[in-house]
Amino acid sequence: MEETAKIDPRELRAQRIQARLEWPVVVAALLTIPILIIQESHFGEPWGTVASVLNWATWLTFFGEAAVMLAVVPDRRKWARGHLLDLAVVILTPPFAPQGWQNGRLFRLVRLLRVFRVLALRRLLSLEGMKYAAMVALGTIIVGGAVFAGVEQDQGISSWDGIWWAITTVTTVGYGDIVPHSTGGRIIGISIMLVGIGFVALLTAFIADRFINLSVETEAKEDQILAELQAISARLDNLEASVSRLPQEVSEG
Repeated sequence: MEETAKIDPRELRAQRIQARLEWPVVVAALLTIPILIIQESHFGEPWGTVASVLNWATWLTFFGEAAVMLAVVPDRRKWARGHLLDLAVVILTPPFAPQGWQNGRLFRLVRLLRVFRVLALRRLLSLEGMKYAAMVALGTIIVGGAVFAGVEQDQGISSWDGIWWAITTVTTVGYGDIVPHSTGGRIIGISIMLVGIGFVALLTAFIADRFINLSVETEAKEDQILAELQAISARLDNLEASVSRLPQEVSEG
């Protein structure tokens, strides 16, 4: 109670705000992949406009987070020293940078590093982490399928066909009824497969972690029960010894 009272209320408020901003930032970081795919594949309009809008939206998300946190934290210098990556993303990846800087689009992959900082393994293996991972996988299916349909429109693929292809790809089933013919389609397929494999691996780890925790808890309870039984046994031995001495003490008395 005393330690809690010593914490600056402004620091607690800043921590709550930081927690609320984490997941929008994760989504913005993950959007970096489809943005780069669209821009590097030169799909033409309207995809160029879509990529530009998404690029601005993701950068503004990072900028907004940094601006809000610098406004609410009690010690700005301390926060800046502990969040150099956040500031680097804002400073090094702006959409309004000179054309020469923009040509190095792959440099924007630094935004993805925010995902690894937020999604620590222990948090990913929690129920909340699995919910967000499922949301990312679902979003990848819908967005990836729609983009794939646009890229492969020359093949007569509809949006529903694209989503069907994304589902079979993300689950690594791959019926082969729809296959990418363009470089952009193959890049999208690779991205979706990686997301699918990652989600399945994460789900497997989550289930295994639940069993391990259950086993550890069961062993801890067994050890506790064994210790209590040993204590009861020791008390019974003492009680038996006391009872056995009682007749002798009575006769001596």
